[in-house]
Amino acid sequence: MPALFSSLDCVDLVYTDPAGRTRWLQTDHRRPAHIEAEPELSLIYAALRLRSPRRDFPIDAPPPVLEYRCQHLPPAFLRAAIAAAGAELWTDVHHPFAGVPPDLTAIVRLALAGLATRIARDRGLGRDLAGLAQLEQATPIVLRDADELRHWRAVVELAAFAGELLRARHGGRWILDDEHAALSLAFLAADDPTPIDLIELAIQRVEGDASTSLAALVTAVSGRSLS
Repeated sequence: MPALFSSLDCVDLVYTDPAGRTRWLQTDHRRPAHIEAEPELSLIYAALRLRSPRRDFPIDAPPPVLEYRCQHLPPAFLRAAIAAAGAELWTDVHHPFAGVPPDLTAIVRLALAGLATRIARDRGLGRDLAGLAQLEQATPIVLRDADELRHWRAVVELAAFAGELLRARHGGRWILDDEHAALSLAFLAADDPTPIDLIELAIQRVEGDASTSLAALVTAVSGRSLS
């Protein structure tokens, strides 16, 4: 079974419902226990899969309905993220969100911070430049078409660790950016108005571009801030 829950750069299915509305569907076949085992990645994946497609909505037609379809009702934290992204949650029926959805940017920032913490703890890495260099060296080369699940996991983990190190050392923040970022997620450094597409840089590294280094990027930002 393909790991559709981790297909971050495409929509799984486009169809027209009986009411004549165009629907863009993202699917997640995991059981709730599997989602709960990786809450940070689950939140980040869902946010990117539901945010990025909006850039491709037709401008001369009503916007499609974004739909996130699961085989089982997912945990409450994922239901909140789906609502925050402005999507409908379905299993065999529609599950409207009760209350006011939270802010999607806040959810993504918390998830990225939590993911970086989990990586450092589970792999015994320091939350410093040496730890990032270790993670980068240990990150496998995985082409998307060869193993999509391992590819996107490596990309998101490397980008999250680098971004949180940047934030700890120099301030700044993660932003949802539909203009500059490949997957609508970028890092905005405190001293630079140009967003950094850490996801795109991580993709280049994971796909075998040894000249791309997120550790070198953090080092360059450090030197810039000291000059």
